[in-house]
Amino acid sequence: MQAPLRLLTALRGSTEAGLMLAMAVATATFVATPLVLSSVAERFEVGTGTAGLFSAAQLGAFVVGSWVSGRFVEASRRLFVQALVLLAVANALSAVVSVFVFLVIVRAGAGLALGVLAWLAYSQVFGDSERTGDIAVIGPLTGVVMAPLFGVVLASGDDRAVFGVLAGLALAPLLRVPHFVAVESEESDRNKPVPQALALVAALGVVTFGGSAVFVFAGAIAADKYGMAPFMISLVFASNAGASIPSARWRGARPLAGAWFLVPALCAGLLGFFDQAPVFWVILTVWGFCFWMATPGVYTLLASRSRHPAERAGDAQASMAAGRALGPLVGGLLISSGSYAVLGVVGGAVIAIAAAVIVGVELIGTRDTVSAS
Repeated sequence: MQAPLRLLTALRGSTEAGLMLAMAVATATFVATPLVLSSVAERFEVGTGTAGLFSAAQLGAFVVGSWVSGRFVEASRRLFVQALVLLAVANALSAVVSVFVFLVIVRAGAGLALGVLAWLAYSQVFGDSERTGDIAVIGPLTGVVMAPLFGVVLASGDDRAVFGVLAGLALAPLLRVPHFVAVESEESDRNKPVPQALALVAALGVVTFGGSAVFVFAGAIAADKYGMAPFMISLVFASNAGASIPSARWRGARPLAGAWFLVPALCAGLLGFFDQAPVFWVILTVWGFCFWMATPGVYTLLASRSRHPAERAGDAQASMAAGRALGPLVGGLLISSGSYAVLGVVGGAVIAIAAAVIVGVELIGTRDTVSAS
């Protein structure tokens, strides 16, 4: 356990290791989701589209956790510990439940905890581009390590083993419980976002809606259409994460950050039209690099358009989680009534529309002065 802590200390700069460990745990959970989806469908004898409901429940509760936290609670060490304990219990229960409905309920509990942890992390760094980059890069780093590990676990077991691993990982951040700067969250002190901030928050939600509709089923697409084995699929997801590291860690300016989302839109659109494994590698790797070139830049743009960046941090996380929650539901319907190709085209078109909105906000509002947010 000390080796990862030393690595985080070397990477983190002024960002507390506990925050980064918490985000690593959260990312590991989301990395596992598309990888275990086929196994969940097989264990509970449900269709692939139906299996996606556990992801929708997890992310729907994430919306609640991040949205409520940003309004009604104070960032604290106690809340941090409580969220981690809830996450560990939910992951452990996910490994033992035998009824699919119960799995959906338990994953909602995990999502609630993840939403609180995400808000706690971003509320401490939002508006600081360097520290936001420290948090953002944890996602790709975690994906590089955890995707192959989950692939090995799945090859020797099933989704229950993966949930067991996640239960243990959820306790790791307790080794470095961070100190928190209180963020005022009383509803009476909050103000609505100005139109530019509102448009950006909504666009981020639409991006993740279109992206998750396709990405959550990427593992199933790789197995069904590309004929890839679970471990090989996990390596592709690791490649996706690895390509994201330099883009998430980039410290320079990110002008027209939303334009980078146009490439994932194209990748989503192409995914269902091929059946050769090397193409799948290229599509997901390029997707990862470009998504993380865009996201931190849009966060910075949102902070610059907000008078209260910490409040918008919760709004952004909730909006993106709402998109991720709705995406698998719509994706499952598209798969059931259409095909993987239809799913990719629809998801890609949605991402492209949101990207255009983000670019428009930056171009039109560059010189606007935000008087309230």
